[in-house]
Amino acid sequence: MALWTTTELKAGTLFGLLWGLLDFMLGGIDAPIMALSCLIMLDFLTGVTAAYKNAELNSRTGGVGLMRKAGIFVCIIIAYLLDMATGLMMFRGMVITGFAIIEVMSLVENLDRMGYGEIIPSFLRLHLQKIAAEKNLKIKEYDEK
Repeated sequence: MALWTTTELKAGTLFGLLWGLLDFMLGGIDAPIMALSCLIMLDFLTGVTAAYKNAELNSRTGGVGLMRKAGIFVCIIIAYLLDMATGLMMFRGMVITGFAIIEVMSLVENLDRMGYGEIIPSFLRLHLQKIAAEKNLKIKEYDEK
C-alpha cells in the first residue's frame, strides 16, 4: 500500500514548486509579506461584507479588486528585482510599507461603509473625507459625541 497516490504526489510537487517560485520572486515570505497578506485578506473580506450590507455585491467589481490585489504582489516583485539590480535593498520594504498603509486606509473606509464609522477617530475621519472628496466618493457624516 502506497502512502500517497500519484495524483497527490503530482499536486504536492506542483504546489511546492509554485510556492518556491513565489518565495524566490517576492524576496522571501517574511514578516512584512505575511503582514501585508493579512491586511489584503482583511481588506477583501471587509469590502465584501460592506458591499453585502449595502446591497452592492458585484462579481465584476470583486474580480477587479482581486486583480488589483495581485498587482500589489507584482509591484513587490518589481521592487525586489530593483533591489537585486542596485544592491540597495530598500525598494521592496518601501513598496510593502506603502501598500500596507493603503490597505489600512481601505480597511477603515470599509468599516465606515459597513456602518461602524462612529468608531473612527475624528481626525482620521477628516483626512478620509478629504481623500474621498478627491476620489469623488461619499462618506457618511456622523455627529461627534
